Amino acid sequence: MYTRLHLSFKNHVALITLDHNATLNAIDLTMADEILAALKETEESKDAHIVIITGAGRAFSGGGNIQYMKDHCQEPDFVEKSMGPLAKRVSEIVLYMKKMKKIVIAAVSGAAAGGGANIALAADFIFAAENAKFIQAFVGIGLCPDTGGTYFLPRMVGAMQAMDMFITGRPVSAEEAYRLGLIKSVVAKADLLPQTITFAEKLAKGPTLVYQNTKKLIFESLYHDFEKFMSTELKYVSQCAESDDFKEGITAFLEKRPPKFTGK
Repeated sequence: MYTRLHLSFKNHVALITLDHNATLNAIDLTMADEILAALKETEESKDAHIVIITGAGRAFSGGGNIQYMKDHCQEPDFVEKSMGPLAKRVSEIVLYMKKMKKIVIAAVSGAAAGGGANIALAADFIFAAENAKFIQAFVGIGLCPDTGGTYFLPRMVGAMQAMDMFITGRPVSAEEAYRLGLIKSVVAKADLLPQTITFAEKLAKGPTLVYQNTKKLIFESLYHDFEKFMSTELKYVSQCAESDDFKEGITAFLEKRPPKFTGK
């Protein structure tokens, strides 16, 4: 059923493992479709009380598939037929995660960049390996943040810290992410999945109705306008995706050179 990820169930814990090593688990429309489908399957499953999402290989997720964007960006209907549907689908992923009844835990090793970082941020808990890096990489390719990042991050670390991460695009280490309050725990890479699963299995034995209602209350408290916000995000992401700077940014990324932005 799935070609870009694996889904397994054990001890009332569902484990979603992104696994497309050739692209560092990058998010194209196929990956996005499969993530959303797997989340829906776990939400509806009686075998899962808690959900873990992680990445196989060297990264949690490298973010958007830059080669996919480059291959299509010159098409006249690129935003409408390629970028727009992808941005809409990743927005559906993070909104669904926030509205799920079940607790979602992200286990992050290596890079969580761009949309990959923001999918991790949409989880209810984040465990990170010592080698984890959270990168709001959008600015480097001439794109404003998507996947709900500008909604989540200021609420998690404050407006100034969030602005710094978005505008500089600098990597944030696991240790710094812990200090900022972004993640629950930093562990050795080899211990990441075992410790995350142990935590999940402990939660799975707990009062799931309490978890469900607590999650609903936090959503109402912090994310009540999230659905409305995501339509605004799509508008501005589409505007940036039509720009010369975006085309230059993804070209420079693939050519491994600094981009020459013009502000157009």
